[in-house]
Amino acid sequence: MMTKVPYSDQTSYYVDRPDRRAVDMRTAGVKECVVLGGSCYRHAYPPLPEHRHFGVAELAFMETGHQPYHVGGQRFTLLGGEGTVIPPDTPHSSDGHPSYPGKRYWVQLRLPQNPRARWLGLSPSEAEPLLGMLRSPVNPCSKWPADFARRFSALFTLFDRPASPLRTATLRTALLTVLFDLLDLNRPNPSPACQTRVRKAIDWAEAQMSNPVTLEQLAAVAGLSVSSFKHVFKEVAGIPPHTYLLRKRIDRAQELLRTGAGTVTDIAFACGFPSSQYFATAFKRITGMTPNDVLRNRVEPLPSDADGQ
Repeated sequence: MMTKVPYSDQTSYYVDRPDRRAVDMRTAGVKECVVLGGSCYRHAYPPLPEHRHFGVAELAFMETGHQPYHVGGQRFTLLGGEGTVIPPDTPHSSDGHPSYPGKRYWVQLRLPQNPRARWLGLSPSEAEPLLGMLRSPVNPCSKWPADFARRFSALFTLFDRPASPLRTATLRTALLTVLFDLLDLNRPNPSPACQTRVRKAIDWAEAQMSNPVTLEQLAAVAGLSVSSFKHVFKEVAGIPPHTYLLRKRIDRAQELLRTGAGTVTDIAFACGFPSSQYFATAFKRITGMTPNDVLRNRVEPLPSDADGQ
């Protein structure tokens, strides 16, 4: 039996899969933490539809890969090592883009409804700065500390320990440490020049949903030579630019396949693939499906909202 995640306008569940896990930290005594989630995708999943969490703030962190977001009217792309704080009741989605391959973590925290209530063991005055950050973060996204992936992973390890007051206290303390570190980052802070250039190029590319994008165009938008852009992109995004562009072409191909706009061969050439065979191989590797599966509507992809993000 799958248990539904509360406080959301989308139906989602706690699950434990090889590539994705979402658990209810309230069962470990941390009543404020509705969801602790983590995923490691090797191929793309369907887009995350627009939804909101009522009275619940969400921390989302990309360890590797990249992911476009649309949060409360703002569009941005999280790169590896970056995170975002999504305030309560705020509509958010992947802006029509797939859930891309990569490794990510998320935590959903129920904020107090009673202003005089303690929160994560803190008094109202002690919790006030943290709650202010969760309700009104300064930056839509930012670089988070390098050890955050290890710390999120450690939360799962703690959760899996036998139930005890010590486990509950340790989980609560680990969450507070994450939040206090984020509070130190909750101030306007311009990104390093290289990160800004790569983000500008990716944001531009994500806006070109129906147009082919080339490496030369990305480099020009970033204001770099092609050779410099290759080096900087890999350093910032964690993947080579040709891998990113391949995923963009696959996204476009999926769109054309779902609308029935031509044969597999037609779509392969329209998306810049040299042959239908190479297209089919790349498509299966990235999406887990064949082009014919999509064209014939024979395979139903796993819903992105099946596990509580």
